[in-house]
Amino acid sequence: MMRVRVIAACALWVGLCVPVELEGQRPGMGGAPPPQRERTEQRLRQGLWRAARQRVPLTDDQMRKLEVTSGRFDGRRRALMLEERTLRQALRSEIATGERANQERVGSALDRLLQIQRLRLDIVAEEQRELATFMTPVERARYSALQDQLRRRVQAMQRRRGGDGMPGAGRPR
Repeated sequence: MMRVRVIAACALWVGLCVPVELEGQRPGMGGAPPPQRERTEQRLRQGLWRAARQRVPLTDDQMRKLEVTSGRFDGRRRALMLEERTLRQALRSEIATGERANQERVGSALDRLLQIQRLRLDIVAEEQRELATFMTPVERARYSALQDQLRRRVQAMQRRRGGDGMPGAGRPR
């Protein structure tokens, strides 16, 4: 179970770390990401694909399947990330009111944040099951290590920007 959680956490970072790092570049609460964000995401993804091909290594067929699988799960991860960001912003606003904070809203937001964490783990577990259909356990472990390296690089970029890796961190409120 612990091994599944470690692999799940690593896989989760690819879907989360890129959008979180670039979150400040998104105009408003919805719509398509700006071109700069799309280019940066694409560049990071291509780097991950090149590294996967070389260091895992994966065949052309495995790479095609990996791209399809990742694409299918990325949308779900991104939707959860956006919902989480909205909830965290609402939670910060509510808490900022001090003693007047609506306890029911705060409680509901906290409950939903926990549900989102569970949903993320469900997505990661489902994705890992699908990856297991075309990757060996060793290949999945190597790929997870690459994802972890990407996560650390993105976190380093966030630190250089003044953020701490959390949505909304390092930016004025």
